[in-house]
Order: sequence, then structure tokens, then C-alpha cells
Amino acid sequence: MNIRPARPSDKPAMIRLLSQSLGDDVIPQSEDFWTWKHEQNPFGPSYVLLAEEDGVIVGLRAFMKWKWQLNDTTFDAIRAVDTATHPDFQGRGIFKKLTMNLVETCRRDGVHFIFNTPNEKSKPGYLKMGWVEQGKMPLKLKIRKPLAVVYSRLVRNGKTIDKSEDPSPPQEWRADVLDLLKGYVQKAVYLTTAISPAYIAWRYADNPLFRYNYFTDGKSYLLISRVKQHAFTKELRLVDFILLDEQANPQALNALLKKEVRSFCALHNINLVSMSGVQFQLYQNYFRWMGIVPVRALGPMITLRDLNMEDRFASLKESKNWSYSLGDLELF
Repeated sequence: MNIRPARPSDKPAMIRLLSQSLGDDVIPQSEDFWTWKHEQNPFGPSYVLLAEEDGVIVGLRAFMKWKWQLNDTTFDAIRAVDTATHPDFQGRGIFKKLTMNLVETCRRDGVHFIFNTPNEKSKPGYLKMGWVEQGKMPLKLKIRKPLAVVYSRLVRNGKTIDKSEDPSPPQEWRADVLDLLKGYVQKAVYLTTAISPAYIAWRYADNPLFRYNYFTDGKSYLLISRVKQHAFTKELRLVDFILLDEQANPQALNALLKKEVRSFCALHNINLVSMSGVQFQLYQNYFRWMGIVPVRALGPMITLRDLNMEDRFASLKESKNWSYSLGDLELF
């Protein structure tokens, strides 16, 4: 079996393998989606390694590049994402072989660490390969109409419903919205994704998988969201919050955000609002309207692997040292 880096000409075969291995139900596999995700990423093109048998691609592993910022220091990171093994070649250790090869490549290239959010099935494999658990992502939740949520669960129990990801109308991402980030100086007192106009455009405005909306007053803040349909209710996910003006009045901004989000939820019949617990704690003066329900570790499991952090890696194991958003960790 031959292990080698992917080439541009491999893309059609890689997409076929992903479809064979993963299906297209949750995340559609297409060349356009792959190009957006792995080639247009402003942090750089992904690391992609292939396993080949008799000229046929039977295994694939992709690590997406990411950058985190802490004060004036930028850390080069990798997000362990796509993996696929041809059904006829499963159980031969291809996943582990490709993963460990990429780990060593990234280590040699000076990448600082790897992060990902594996499911319960894949997590044990990562732990055996040297990953460690940080724990489940803290979440802040607000239930707007508890009785409506309970009633919706009861009347829809056992019935087929539309589970489309985003039933709300798309919002145009105007050029002036992205222009708000020009000259933005990120205050990263906790580990935070390196924000830039190019990142926001790629991650949210041009995302081919989900439709992201935004709230802004055009000067103080940018709040990015998306609507997710559940079996029993609609959820408004506040996926990213960027405070553009550190001098903004907390009481006034809290009132403005409350009004904007409440109006959106009423218009689209949304009863559940969520956001990252660590981001909420950092900006809670602007989100007091989210209520008194405490932050709880209810999100996806976060795992990490050290590459070149050395003594600094210990601090990554504590969620209190991060300011990740829902958008940083949601699957796409």
C-alpha cells in the first residue's frame, strides 16, 4: 500500500471515496464543497494524505489549517477533519496510519497543536494515538417559551417533520458588513480564532453548507447566527460575536442585542437560543438578556494533541483559557 500526499488530479476520486465511506446525508460531498473547505481556507490549504492500493485510492485523511491568537502571539493549529476508508479496506489500520503520518508531517512543519471534536465512536481511537480530552464544550442556553417547546415535542412525537438545517430566509452579506473588520484590532486575552475580513467572508458569508445571518449596528459589534431545525423546536445559534468597539456602553448594547434577537426569534418562531459558554462568560455584560440558566458542559467533546507547544500545552486543557465560539467548533 502506497501512502502519499494528494494531488489536484485526485479530487474526483477523493470525492467518490468520501461519498462511499460517509454518504451525503449530513454533509454533501462535492468538488465545490471540497474546494471551499480545503483550498480556499484563508489559513491555508489543508494537509491531505492518501492511501493507494494498485493505483486506486482506498483511504483519505485531511487536516484543516487554523490559526489561534493569544495577545500578540499567533499559534498555527490543525483541525482534524475528514477521513474516509473504502468499505473493502476497513479494519486494516488505514485511518491510524494516515493520521500518524500527518501528525509527524505537521510536527516537522512547526504546527503547534491539533484540535477536533470526535464523536463517541471515534474518540477512543484518537486517545490511543496521543490525543487528550479537554471536556465537553460549555454552552449557554436560553429557552424563550418553555411551554411551547414542551408542547411542540408532544404534538410532533412520532411524526415526520422537515429537518432542514435553516428554514429562515438567507441574508445578504453586504460589502460594508465585512468592511467593519478592516482595521479591527483583536483583543485576544484568551485563545481566540484569528479574526480577519477574509476569515469571516470564507467561514460565514461564502459558506455553501449553512446560511448564516448577522446582527450589527454598523459600528460596535457583529453577531453571527444560524437557525437549526430540531424535531421539537427551532434553535438560533449565536455562532460568533465580535466586539468592534471596546468602549461601547454595555447596558445600551445589551438592550440593543436583546431587542434585535427577540424580534428575529419572534418573526421566525424560535424558542431556543444558544451560544458558546466561554464566549458568553467573556462578554456577559452584553448578553445579560440570555437569562440566569447557568453555563453547562453540554456541547461536543473537545480533544487536543500537542505537537510543538511543550510546556504551554498544559494551559490548553482548560476551557477557561479559551474563547472559542460555536462557529469555531461546529462540524462543516
